[in-house]
Amino acid sequence: MNGSNAKLEALRSDFIRIVQSWGQALRQPKTEFTRDSAILRFELAYEVTWKLLQMLLREQGYEVSSPRQALERAFTVGWIAEEELWDDIVRARNTAVHVYREEEAETLYQKLHLFQRAFERLAASIA
Repeated sequence: MNGSNAKLEALRSDFIRIVQSWGQALRQPKTEFTRDSAILRFELAYEVTWKLLQMLLREQGYEVSSPRQALERAFTVGWIAEEELWDDIVRARNTAVHVYREEEAETLYQKLHLFQRAFERLAASIA
């Protein structure tokens, strides 16, 4: 296995592990701590996802340089199907890094279960 393949497989493994860990966090009884943990795991999943997509898309001959481009191209090639949901995910991630108020954290947390299932579906389509 060459260095590029090893890096891709390591990133794919990280992606799957992070999405599973995020799911575990969401199944815990909700406290401020578990809510914040789930939000942080969402942010981490998002970052690893777009970097994995970037690598996979490069193998397909596409060049992407941003998370939004990676997700749009993943939609185009059929790896994701719910374009509007993924647009919500992009907006939520951009909000998440600026969450300072309890009500914003609560609003985001309420969406995380739906988002996490979308990441699981993506994992199944690129596995």
